[in-house]
Amino acid sequence: MNIHHGGNCPVRSVTMKSECLACGGRLRPSGRYVGLSRCEACSFTTADLALSEEQLRQLYTAHYFAGDEYRDYVADRPVIEKQFRVRLRRLLKFVPAERRRNLFEIGCAHGFFLALAQEAFDAVEGIDISADATEYGREVLGLNTQNAEFLSYPFTSVPDVVSMWDTIEHLSRPDLYIGKIAEALAPGGILALTTADLESWAAKIRGNKWRQIHPPTHLHYFSRRTLHMLLGRFGLEVVYMGTEGMYRSVDTMAYIILCLKSNRHNLYARLKNTGLLNWDLYLNLGDILFVVAKKA
Repeated sequence: MNIHHGGNCPVRSVTMKSECLACGGRLRPSGRYVGLSRCEACSFTTADLALSEEQLRQLYTAHYFAGDEYRDYVADRPVIEKQFRVRLRRLLKFVPAERRRNLFEIGCAHGFFLALAQEAFDAVEGIDISADATEYGREVLGLNTQNAEFLSYPFTSVPDVVSMWDTIEHLSRPDLYIGKIAEALAPGGILALTTADLESWAAKIRGNKWRQIHPPTHLHYFSRRTLHMLLGRFGLEVVYMGTEGMYRSVDTMAYIILCLKSNRHNLYARLKNTGLLNWDLYLNLGDILFVVAKKA
């Protein structure tokens, strides 16, 4: 999940809780990023917003995946699956064969990753706050995708692997999610996640214009250091942390730049009619982290 350009969810600005989710330090207004707070001790950065579960649900309706954040998530399935194949191969390097029983994905959306992962795991299950997305996973792909809030959702079996792809930054309380995951995993179980790196060169150069800064969908901004701290608080040892590139649909990129950012719909339509947008490319700006952590 990336650039946010709209949505119909009213959010209210509040005074953030004073305690850092990563290290427990004190939060102060960030001087670099407007509307964000920053921990004095570890530099964890978070949005000055409070969202209820219902407000989060309103953000991730069908419009989020078709018009607000993505041009058309389902139409982009081939390029999204290309990315997920890379992630799956990378993940499996850290999961021995005897640990490939149960995979649980948080933020599974339409289930495209689960559809690929079921070839490697005995059972796959996913959860997402978007009712439209999880219905697609069940009805079209035949997957076990549930529309529910993870913190109140009972595991049907002990997960061997939990994945959160581009999801942790969207959560109101990622610390509570990590705590529940750590409790559910058996010793040796794996948590794999991706998220943006606030300390990357791209983030530092772009500042407030960095593509990952867009509350209310992105609420929290991590770095290598703060991820180590957060995971370590709950007994999860980081065994791998590196950057990841992304496959992008050129059509979707043009839609975001021309329609959502510049309101130049006519130019987008003309370019689309030429067929010049019908390809994808791979970009690695060094600002997306791929993290694997193991329960001791």
